[in-house]
Amino acid sequence: MPDIDNIDYNDRSDMRDANYFSYDNNYGEDKIVGGIEVDINLYPYHVSYGTNCGGAIIDKKWVLTAGHCGKKPYVKVGSKYLNQGKKVDVKAYHVHPNWGAKNKEHPFDYDFQLLELKQPLKFDENIQAVKLAHIEDMVIGKVVTVTGWGNTEENGPYSNVLRAVRVPIISKENCQNVPFPYFRGGLTSRMFCAGFSEGKKDACQGDSGGPAVAYDRLLGMVSFGYGCATPGSYGVYSKVPKVRNWIEKVTGLSFP
Repeated sequence: MPDIDNIDYNDRSDMRDANYFSYDNNYGEDKIVGGIEVDINLYPYHVSYGTNCGGAIIDKKWVLTAGHCGKKPYVKVGSKYLNQGKKVDVKAYHVHPNWGAKNKEHPFDYDFQLLELKQPLKFDENIQAVKLAHIEDMVIGKVVTVTGWGNTEENGPYSNVLRAVRVPIISKENCQNVPFPYFRGGLTSRMFCAGFSEGKKDACQGDSGGPAVAYDRLLGMVSFGYGCATPGSYGVYSKVPKVRNWIEKVTGLSFP
């Protein structure tokens, strides 16, 4: 199976100006549609970040989430229920330095943020770190598991219970043929797509920053989409292996 990074498209002539982008619409902050309720001990790395974002524990003092999720005072860990879990205050926010660049190739390029926690987490069966993926883990057709508390249908209510959905990684070629804004010819090497062309399963509003994991390694974070489980469209994820060096530089840690 070909490596997803072997497909490179440079035609970005149809991109919109990022200044006209709004996170209040359906291009951002994705949710879980067509998934099932799950226990946190199956996905103990998943945290809630504010009321509409998720994140992944990558170390006792570090959580990875999306750059577009902004700054919120704490994360909640260790519970499958959105309104429960232990609150852990955030000490410092490290948004990827290229997230705010004016001349980015795409408005959602470099959609990463590291959260440094005030207190180290105490790992148990419901609180654990997830390993970071390597670029060779990014293979077209590989199924990733995406978790979150977001909407269970487009424009519907958030789920109070953690949900999971399994979706395959799609080639950049197929994804960039999607006839919606922010897809056509504009995806960068820091992004990958996953989902089904017929829709039915996807992330949605409230799932942003949530982890996409395969074989116990973190491949991506929920970044954006068009609607939720929209036929003919896919979810787009920030590609974690592309920023391993940045993660290690900021945290001062080495990830196997």
